[in-house]
Amino acid sequence: MTEVSDPTPAVPPAEAPAAAPDLTTAAQRVLAASDEPMTVSKIRARLPGALRNVDLKELSEALERQVAANVLYKYPKYRSQQDRYWDRGMNTHVAQLMRSALEEGPLPWSELRRKLPAYAHGPAQEVLNEQVGQGLLHRHPRAGSRGAERFGVRPPDPKDYLRQELPDLFSRLASLGFTRPQIRAAALELLHEEEWDVEPAPQPEASAEQSQTPHAGPHTPAVAQAETHPETPDAARTS
Repeated sequence: MTEVSDPTPAVPPAEAPAAAPDLTTAAQRVLAASDEPMTVSKIRARLPGALRNVDLKELSEALERQVAANVLYKYPKYRSQQDRYWDRGMNTHVAQLMRSALEEGPLPWSELRRKLPAYAHGPAQEVLNEQVGQGLLHRHPRAGSRGAERFGVRPPDPKDYLRQELPDLFSRLASLGFTRPQIRAAALELLHEEEWDVEPAPQPEASAEQSQTPHAGPHTPAVAQAETHPETPDAARTS
C-alpha cells in the first residue's frame, strides 16, 4: 500500500510594503487634517518620513500646481513671510475665525470685526449672514438700551440677562430697607407662583373719531370748549 503524504501547505506570499505617498498626495493629507491654513514650513514639518527633507522651493511648486488645478487654496501671508495653503476656501476659514473669536462670549458686529485679520474683513459680513441663516451662529438681544445687537456661538439664554438686571433690582429694594436674604427669599417665592406671570391685557385702541375730537377740560382752548358745549342763547334763557 502506497503511503500518501499530506501536501505541504503553501506559504502565502509576503505582502509588499505600501508605497510611500508622493509629495503632492502627502501635502494634501496634511492640509486635510489641519483646521486652518498652513505655511510651507509647517506643511513640510508634518510630512511623513523622508519627505520632510524636501526643499521648500520644491514643496512650494507642488502646492502652486495644486492651486492652479483648483485643488488647494492660497491664502495671504499672516504673521509670517510665507504664503499659506489649505484645502478649504476663504469663507470656511473666516467662519472658523468668527467662531473662535466668539467662544468667550457674544460680541457686537463692530467688536467681532476688529478681532478678525484684515484680509478677512471683505467677506466677513456675508459669512456672518450665512452662519446666522444656517443656525451656526445666533443673534443675541441688546445687552442694554444703548448696546448693539450681538452674535454668539450658542443661542441667547435669559439667565445671562437676568444676571445683569437682578443686581440693580436688589440694590433698589435694599435702599428701601429690605435685607438681601429677605429679597432673595421673596424673589424665589414669587417665582414659584403662577399669578405674577400673566401678560398684560392689550389696551383698546381709540377710534379715529375719538382721536380727532378734542375733549373739553381745564386746558382746552376756549374756542374748542364753545364748539363742544355751546352756551344756551340769551333768548332761551329769558323766561
